[in-house]
Amino acid sequence: MEPVPIDAYEAGGQILRDAVAGLTADQFRWVPPAEAGIGLWSVHQVVVHVADSDDVSIHRMKRIIAEPNPLLLGYDESAFARSLYYHEQPVEDALARLKLGRRAFSGVLRRLPPAAFARTGVHSERGLVRLGDLVADYVRHVDDHVRYIRLKRDALGA
Repeated sequence: MEPVPIDAYEAGGQILRDAVAGLTADQFRWVPPAEAGIGLWSVHQVVVHVADSDDVSIHRMKRIIAEPNPLLLGYDESAFARSLYYHEQPVEDALARLKLGRRAFSGVLRRLPPAAFARTGVHSERGLVRLGDLVADYVRHVDDHVRYIRLKRDALGA
């Protein structure tokens, strides 16, 4: 089994914060046109989405650690963005929630024996998932969204 990237996972909160540093309120709320090919969410929506997604992921990982092969429910991220007032949620709160959540949960991950990362849960849409793979998936989740944030910044000249 490959090493679990706990340091990279923990760093995700700061990586996202650095990616949005210096943006104005208007730049945060700019929604790219569909033809730009850089996603349809504003940077603001992306930041709140990443924080919400992390809340869900930490809950899933806790269940895999504590319960035998738990059912992990999927959710509609677009419905969250439409229904949970993403543009009214403070970006700073979302960034702080992400950083604190990852820092706190990384402490749990570092205390686990290596065998714990092979524990599994059953995702309602993806099927069997391993704890170690989820940690790596959420490192990539931030990296993927940061890539799009950079493209949005380039389109804005920011």
